[in-house]
Amino acid sequence: MGRAGFLLLPLLILLALAATGPAPAAAATANTADAGVILELAKSLTKPPPSWTGTDVCGGASFQGITCDGAGRVIGINLAKQQLYGTLPSSLSDLTELQWLQLQGNALEGAVPSLVRMGSLETLALDGNAFTILPPDFLEGLPALRSLSMGDLPLKSWSIPDAIAECTALQNFSVSNSTVTGPFPAVLPNLTSLRMLRLSYNYLTGGLPTALEGLGSLESLELNNQQSKDKLSGPIDVVAKLVSLKTLWLQSNLFTGPIPEFSPDSQLVDFNVRDNHLTGLVPASLIGITSLQNVKLSNNYFQGPKPKFTANNVDIDSGNGFCLTDPGPCSPLANSLLEVAKGFGYPFELAQWAGNDPCRGTPWLGLICIKMQVTQINLPRRNLLGTISPAFANLTGLQRLDLSNNQLTGGIPDALTTMANLNYLDVSNNRLTGQVPEFKPNIKLMTAGNRFGESGVDSGGGDGSNGRSSPSNPTGSRNSKSNAGMIIGILVAVILLVVCVGFFLHHRKKKNVDKFSPISTKSPSGESETMKIQVVGTNGNSNGSDSAIPSELYSHVSADSANTADIFESHGMQLPMSVLLKATNSFDEDYILGRGGFGVVFKGTLNGKLVAVKRCDSGTMGTKGLQEFMAEIDVLRKVRHRHLVALLGYCTHGNERLLVYEYMSGGTLREHLCDLQQSGYAPLTWTQRMTIALDVARGIEYLHGLAQETFIHRDLKPSNILLDQDLRAKVSDFGLVKLAKDTDRSMMTRVAGTFGYLAPEYATTGKVTTKVDVYAYGVILMEMITGRKVLDNSLPEDETHLVTIFRRNMLDKEKFRKFVDPTLELSAESWNSLLELADLARHCTAREPFQRPDMCHCVNRLSSLVDQWKPVNIVDEEEGGTSEMGLHQQLQRWRRDDFTISDSFNTYSM
Repeated sequence: MGRAGFLLLPLLILLALAATGPAPAAAATANTADAGVILELAKSLTKPPPSWTGTDVCGGASFQGITCDGAGRVIGINLAKQQLYGTLPSSLSDLTELQWLQLQGNALEGAVPSLVRMGSLETLALDGNAFTILPPDFLEGLPALRSLSMGDLPLKSWSIPDAIAECTALQNFSVSNSTVTGPFPAVLPNLTSLRMLRLSYNYLTGGLPTALEGLGSLESLELNNQQSKDKLSGPIDVVAKLVSLKTLWLQSNLFTGPIPEFSPDSQLVDFNVRDNHLTGLVPASLIGITSLQNVKLSNNYFQGPKPKFTANNVDIDSGNGFCLTDPGPCSPLANSLLEVAKGFGYPFELAQWAGNDPCRGTPWLGLICIKMQVTQINLPRRNLLGTISPAFANLTGLQRLDLSNNQLTGGIPDALTTMANLNYLDVSNNRLTGQVPEFKPNIKLMTAGNRFGESGVDSGGGDGSNGRSSPSNPTGSRNSKSNAGMIIGILVAVILLVVCVGFFLHHRKKKNVDKFSPISTKSPSGESETMKIQVVGTNGNSNGSDSAIPSELYSHVSADSANTADIFESHGMQLPMSVLLKATNSFDEDYILGRGGFGVVFKGTLNGKLVAVKRCDSGTMGTKGLQEFMAEIDVLRKVRHRHLVALLGYCTHGNERLLVYEYMSGGTLREHLCDLQQSGYAPLTWTQRMTIALDVARGIEYLHGLAQETFIHRDLKPSNILLDQDLRAKVSDFGLVKLAKDTDRSMMTRVAGTFGYLAPEYATTGKVTTKVDVYAYGVILMEMITGRKVLDNSLPEDETHLVTIFRRNMLDKEKFRKFVDPTLELSAESWNSLLELADLARHCTAREPFQRPDMCHCVNRLSSLVDQWKPVNIVDEEEGGTSEMGLHQQLQRWRRDDFTISDSFNTYSM
């Protein structure tokens, strides 16, 4: 090596060391501003991460979760699930090179600082903290943001700011359970890069904007379980235009109208629209999507043929109005009428057009039938939209059609002129256009109040006969006077008849007041009647008269209970006393199922089918008992759910008041938990208890937010939870139910219910909300976990109240394990699910109502636990076991029976 090369070698070594050695230290000292922000963050945390020591933010193993670039700039903060408390400093915005900020799963509180200077930020995760305030410039100056998640934050009511439109790179946007209010944000369709949009469990209202169809890259849309009274509503047509959509969750809202037609190239995997007000036929285009794995349509108002999906997880059976219980074509008459409803857009007003027999029993809404043939359709003032369907012409026996005073558009179909028996057609006061077809001369045709401008018809008034006099009314006025006179005459005759009948019934009532003996109110169930607080008020409008009792009640009877249904339909829902005397062998004591504070429940048989007859005590009925009787009828005629006991009929005879229910053979939950010695039942397994808990939660969830009105049960307890032969649960006893006001779901009332299950605020102030039922539900969960009564005076004084001792024992896992029902055999998986349920029970029984979850949260949490139990060790059929086909059939029967009359019934607590 030459002298020059020898001198060059040390110089090269020095240059290499300069490039690799001192750079980090120099970088760290060159960026004291970023380091100062992190050190200020450490001070604002109540207990910073243990590794955060010293001041070397970017060096060594210190300050875990902090990532720096080669220049010593902080580019990432990942402190997810570190159990951090405290606040965030306002200087956080000085980290101008920050690319990700992940703080989810902590307990940080106060205000979220301004992020306006973080132009490089790509990921922002704030979920599960205690932030209550967002800055005024929230989401401004974040053009690089790709992922934003901020669910489960106790924010005050807020709307998504328009500044989010600047986040043009945003792909994932998740803001669930964070009090977002107002209509669906109109700014969101501008984010054309979105792939995932989640706004579940907020307070959004109104419809889905049609501009959503511009989100061609959207793969997941989750808008389920809005908490506001009005929720999201309107049609869902726009979702079919989201060509990349794979997950659609719209459940637990108020969407209406039919499911739209989907493209054959649809990539849908999850389709959940259960618990809405959707109507119409399930389209074949949805059924045919090969990628579908999960389909949930239950608790809507779907009509027509029951669909047959090939998806793995299908929930469609309950709460809909399919023609048949199994897939198959509807009857020709049902098909024709559903075609008529299709012209109107399958309106919610015609959701009662369900089943396969429009004329059998109680005809469909607006229909009058003679000998199973529709002769009249009367649908005036039904707010109908859409068009008049040519399918009306398929109803060959139709004589009268009244569609007046709606909002129908289009024209009158020419097909209506071919209807041989049609003699009256009233389409007045709609928005019809075009030419009026030429009908036969003798038809009574009413068309006034439309826009038949092209035909020269006076649409602003006149006699409504399409510019010509009807043969039945040449002058228009004379017939009107004649009709008025006839109506007055009929009214006078009816009034005289009512007076005579009322006098006769009053005279007979005096003679028969003591015909039936008083009923003992002694309760053999062991539940002290002193625990039951007297009913002081109810929501029903009762004046004590028979005429105040509603005459139209819901009756949901299975297909295999046709004979029972015929009895109810032949007599109407009000049954004669003679039928119930025969059914119960004149109220034979051997037929008694149970006793309560207001009467006795008897087992009965109607044409070979078992029912339960609740006979209210005539001696103690009074105003209070009559109010409960009225309230139960009033509630059960408005609700229909597979986990609520169905009312089949009622009877009023003199002082007698009787209610007829479906028969439940599995007894009460109380008998399966606390009264095993008296009842003789085997202890419930953990799987059975979980399933029962979910059934009850679904029933109460329906009362609280899925029915047409909001109901509060007020007397939820194990003795009011009945089980069928498969140990599936239904909630009963609706005598204390309160109807929440439309404007406010809380109200002041006098206390009614059962000690031990009363929420603290209700027992002390009389303020009743849906959270009163949530508290009682939490107590029931505790009873199911421990097998103990809520109040047990046989125990030491400090252990008599289950809620207190349960919450105290949860603090010590070993003590809690001993506190659990000793009859339970728990695997490791079952024990974990029990702890989950115990935690839910603890939250449900929180002292303050706002600390308790809504019932829909309980349903969602329990659903994930119950779904873990699946059939295992299937034995081949030839080996004598149950084949997979047999199991499938068994599950189908189980689902089908959810909305049918059970084979037996047990004790009610009244």
